[in-house]
Amino acid sequence: MSASWEGDISQLKVDAITNSTDETLTEKNRVSKKIFGRAGAALTSAIIHDVKRCKTGEVRVTPGFFLPAKYIIHTVGPIYSEKYRTASEATLHACYRNVLYKARELGLRTVALCDISSVQRNFPADTAAHIALRTIRRFLEQYRAEIVIVCLESNARSIYEVLAPLYFPRDQPEERSALWQLPKDIGGLYGEPQLADRQIRIIHNPQHSVMIEADDDSDTSPHDLEMGSDVEYSNINLSLAAQLSGAAHSFTQMQGDLDRQRLLGDRPRMVYESVLDDGLEGLEHQER
Repeated sequence: MSASWEGDISQLKVDAITNSTDETLTEKNRVSKKIFGRAGAALTSAIIHDVKRCKTGEVRVTPGFFLPAKYIIHTVGPIYSEKYRTASEATLHACYRNVLYKARELGLRTVALCDISSVQRNFPADTAAHIALRTIRRFLEQYRAEIVIVCLESNARSIYEVLAPLYFPRDQPEERSALWQLPKDIGGLYGEPQLADRQIRIIHNPQHSVMIEADDDSDTSPHDLEMGSDVEYSNINLSLAAQLSGAAHSFTQMQGDLDRQRLLGDRPRMVYESVLDDGLEGLEHQER
């Protein structure tokens, strides 16, 4: 079960709450100030003498002390940089995933998540929300008994209200709408970001174009209906499939089979290479 709630996370009576902090666990943001203020000096002492440090993407656990919650799961979110966008997104996913699985490891049933990607970390709000929601969704697909509460501040509430129905549709109309509105990257088994250029490609016969067959047991996604590759769909009109195949074929013939070139070292000769080869052959013939 998943729910969103706007308010002070330090007031929730749950098994565990989360605290977004830095690697020294001394960051003072709006969430951490409320948690430390309500938990008392014992929490500060535990951080200084016992926990000490936490690496980015990892988690540390302390008692809740004077909080209504039994435990506090501390995690360090990444500082977003467009140059290192992939690493930032993967690390933010690791934060949410590690919090949830640590709660599972401790046998906790209710966990409250704060917005780990705070504004001061410069993370795009919509991207961060997608990562959080799909990671929670993947977790709850495996462990349905747990209850996850996403605690939001007013500035993030509107984004989650729009995106949450895509991952947690409440009825069939919302589910059909989500099919067309979900981003192409909905993550892997645990919600982790997927990198197309790092995925392994298997070629059964390098002499022919790679053909990808759609899974007959799954619904056709709008993201599957894209130009640029030879795709066979069993549930698409044959004339449309032929048009798509023809358009892709005329484009791929210009550059050949890239996978075949990479694996077999075979690539088309450029025009200037042919001219140079012909010129060298002519010079050798004259020397003879």
